Amino acid sequence: MEIINSKLVRTEEKLNGALKTLGSLKEDELRAREQLDEIKRILSQTKEKIRSYKLPTIPKNYYVEISEAMEAINELVKELDKRPISIKILNLRVDTARDLVLKVYQTADSMVNTAAMAEMAIVYGNRYRSSNTEVEMGLISASKAFYKGDYKNSLEIVLNTLNIVEPGIHKKLLSKMEKEV
Repeated sequence: MEIINSKLVRTEEKLNGALKTLGSLKEDELRAREQLDEIKRILSQTKEKIRSYKLPTIPKNYYVEISEAMEAINELVKELDKRPISIKILNLRVDTARDLVLKVYQTADSMVNTAAMAEMAIVYGNRYRSSNTEVEMGLISASKAFYKGDYKNSLEIVLNTLNIVEPGIHKKLLSKMEKEV
């Protein structure tokens, strides 16, 4: 009877360990599903941000990054649908999807902010266009870069151009931009 009882205790301990592991796996799966929802929400916000600021051209790197993020999300969904789920692989898929979506978000945010600043600087610089041919040429060059989707280069050109007639313009435009946002 004692031998059976000790085997029963060991079996009960193994069962408790297995139940804890299963509970932990279920929690990991639920957490991964919650993170998937969060990742999708961030991706949706990113797309909305791009749509809200009517950019003349969206650079190709944005499309590459969004494609990679969508692929990572699809891989995460496939992993969640598998049975049995490998938590190690699931966590890797969650991390990859989250990192790629955050990268797209940062790219979009940076692109929109740079484009807005460049556009505002070009509009601001139009007041000097008729009085200074050097400024006019710089604004034309900045506008061309802007419409090609090279917002960073456009901003650099317009700030360097405006610095000719108004030194320190970068700080003034930056503070004006912060007030609008």
